Amino acid sequence: MKTLIYDYSIILHVAAGILSLIFGLIAMTTRKKGGKLHNRSGLIFYWSMALIFVTTVLFVILYPTEMKYHFFLTIGIVSFYPTFTGKRLLKMKKKMEPKWFDLIATYTMLISGIVMIAYGIYLQMNQPEAMAILFLVFGPFSAIQAWGDLRIYLGKKEIEKMHWFLGHAGKMIGAYSAAVTAFCVNIVPRYMPEGSPMLAYIIVWVLPGVLFGIVSTYTIKKYRRKFNGQKPSLKSKVALA
Repeated sequence: MKTLIYDYSIILHVAAGILSLIFGLIAMTTRKKGGKLHNRSGLIFYWSMALIFVTTVLFVILYPTEMKYHFFLTIGIVSFYPTFTGKRLLKMKKKMEPKWFDLIATYTMLISGIVMIAYGIYLQMNQPEAMAILFLVFGPFSAIQAWGDLRIYLGKKEIEKMHWFLGHAGKMIGAYSAAVTAFCVNIVPRYMPEGSPMLAYIIVWVLPGVLFGIVSTYTIKKYRRKFNGQKPSLKSKVALA
């Protein structure tokens, strides 16, 4: 029975992963943000990411002692948290009024980040390997992201103009980055040459986050200038040419 549940869960997990990669890209690249295509593809992306998270939790329940599923769970949290909060920001256009479940989600992300850091340090001290380094990479990222959201929710940080749009864009790009990272973690190593150095694996797993981080920064800066009525700089015009 356990194997049967796992097999069906894998099928759902993979199907949801494929859908998230396809429709996440469509939602990001549509010109008309808020249009029918953007909204519908974004909704499919959201529920695909939700299904990925649910099946990841199920994997840990089925195989609680396997470290790879511990890592997949943290990646599941890292990927679904910005998906969830990115969608929630659309509900807070007029006023930043987080609900109790917004706070629970953020505290969960913060705790997950701290646990990842502690787990990474423990593994590095006892059995150094790529997984330990990944925990130490994604742990601080998770904790910093959650802490930044908490400061906004608790009124400790000033909310900028069009915060919901900028926040939604940044978080959804981050969520898509996590989806691509999960794909790389699961698929790419299978096709790498035998005996590849640990550094090669780490680069494959971390590179999507770096690249999409650059995309996210550029996108948010572009829209921030637009909302503030600023014209693109000469440097920006050259980059767009």
